[in-house]
Amino acid sequence: MSALYHRFDGYEELKALLEGSDEDVLVSLAGKPALMRIAAAGTAPIPAARLIACLMHGNEPSGYRAILEVLRRGERFPFDLWVLIGNVRAATQDGWYAHRYLDDQEDFNRVWDVGPTTTRMRRCAAEMLAELRSASLEAAIDLHNNSGQNPYYAILPAPSEPGVRLAALCADTMLQWRLRAFTLMEALTDLCPTVAVECGLPHLPEGTAFASGVIHRFLAAEGFAASAGDDARPPRIVEMQHRVTVRPEVTFGFGGVVDEETDLVILPGLDGYNFEVLPAEHTIGHIDVGAAMPLCVTDMSRVDVTDRYFRTTPDGRVITTEDVTPVMMTTTVVQTRRDCLFYISRRVD
Repeated sequence: MSALYHRFDGYEELKALLEGSDEDVLVSLAGKPALMRIAAAGTAPIPAARLIACLMHGNEPSGYRAILEVLRRGERFPFDLWVLIGNVRAATQDGWYAHRYLDDQEDFNRVWDVGPTTTRMRRCAAEMLAELRSASLEAAIDLHNNSGQNPYYAILPAPSEPGVRLAALCADTMLQWRLRAFTLMEALTDLCPTVAVECGLPHLPEGTAFASGVIHRFLAAEGFAASAGDDARPPRIVEMQHRVTVRPEVTFGFGGVVDEETDLVILPGLDGYNFEVLPAEHTIGHIDVGAAMPLCVTDMSRVDVTDRYFRTTPDGRVITTEDVTPVMMTTTVVQTRRDCLFYISRRVD
């Protein structure tokens, strides 16, 4: 038994854990991730397996709540069901679901198949990954929430037709991920089709309902291999192209005014443009007159292309230079610093 995470096999081992509330479950896990396996109902010597991951970020509970509903029903399937519950510490510190990850942690969804395994979190991920790679996985999904307004969508970490079909099963919008970020779904792409599924803002009942629907369709699917005439694709497909960050020395906020403590004020409400067109000449934010560009845009090779997309004006505005389609636009300083302000994408379908 690993000292780095909890390991459960079957409903008998899970029974006592699942009797309490969703938050009671997290308390019982005592700060450690959990990996669970529900054996297949059939008698195949090596049954296929499916994985559902959740709570990789401690402030994204929709998928966690939805998968506990499934586990409490005690169902078994024609395949092994594996469930991974991620950053329990971040989900339980300073109230419920308050942190993506803690200041003394790495991002738990950025430590998969990354070396060297010098930290407890990286060693935990490596041990879990070794188990999952021996589990005969035929598909995997990872359920998340966004910190800004977005449609529900699936993220495909590596292009493949089985992956596109899995994304279509989960959502009507698909984002092709072009980063190498050491996510769990990236680490499993060599084994099976994988997608991350974004279930909207956290703490909303409709996000949990959407996650429940995704899980139901995922568990009910007959399989994920291609069949004759099977060309299912999401109606909308976009591809990530550029990453937009705020330069590290720039102090900023969402709304308010530029003053001695704030170098950049980002206009509130920009997340309403996620997956839509943010037009050329649109104001992104305000800076002191004469201040340099506070944003940085890099392509997937980390080449700086800021001047292509943004410029400053003589009256202290930061504006777009051409139409852009943002995705994952956040609304918090913490999330901007820990990831980015947004990504620029293009429609490819």
